[in-house]
Amino acid sequence: MKKHISQYLEYLRIEKGLSEKSIEVYQRDILEFSHFIKNFSVSRLARSHIRGFLCFLAEKQNQPITRRRKLTSLKNYFAFLENENLIKNSPVKNVAMPKVKEKEPSYLTEQELKKLIKMVKEDKSRHQKRNKLMIRILIETGIRISELTNLNIADADCESKMITVVRKGGQKQSVPINTELANEIRKLAKGRNASEPLLVSSFRKRITQRRVGMLVQKYLKLAGIIKPNISVHSLRHSFCSRLLEKGVNLKTIQILAGHKNISTTERYLHIAKSRLRKEVRLAEIH
Repeated sequence: MKKHISQYLEYLRIEKGLSEKSIEVYQRDILEFSHFIKNFSVSRLARSHIRGFLCFLAEKQNQPITRRRKLTSLKNYFAFLENENLIKNSPVKNVAMPKVKEKEPSYLTEQELKKLIKMVKEDKSRHQKRNKLMIRILIETGIRISELTNLNIADADCESKMITVVRKGGQKQSVPINTELANEIRKLAKGRNASEPLLVSSFRKRITQRRVGMLVQKYLKLAGIIKPNISVHSLRHSFCSRLLEKGVNLKTIQILAGHKNISTTERYLHIAKSRLRKEVRLAEIH
């Protein structure tokens, strides 16, 4: 099975163009299954082995969303083996996906976002300009934290007001930015090499996702914004829900957010409806 796994990972790397981080996740999931079935021949695998693996994961306290991801990894792997005629039938076919309770995306209101930006503007630390730019890019473009930290100075075209981000799967996409954001990027990048990271740490290295997360939590706390499940990713959710609330159509939001499937974007319809229910109370006559 090790030979087949190597072939599959090479396929993901060369033909699918996935990032090394994504490939590592696939590799880890498939190797875990490989260790579970030990030396059992891949051509003799049946649905019972897959179900046994799912039970094993449940006993190990893997959450449904984790079991779902690992099963997806196996589905894609065995589909590859089937397409390459390395097996006749995928043992994962017709195996039901673990049910995952859909959580409502956590988000900040426009008033809370303004409070957050105000708190960063009032910061007196030596990295205030970097941190303000970092927070504003997250809020005003909705890009992922990995896309933010991977930005180089060369990825920002301040004249045309566009930044180029590397989306999931390694695909590049140009994302529009406003004039004020373009000016802030221009100031921060002045006199620096185009190949340098846009956002750097105290050690002049590319800022890490962990550090960005810590800084966002710091400013949320200083702004007095205490809500459950609020994280850096909530700024992305806030971007999408804010656009939807302002009447931007789902297809446009899908493109701006870099969602592969419109169904991902449709999650924000629930937020919009819940807000509408709250707002309609203002029309009550007492």
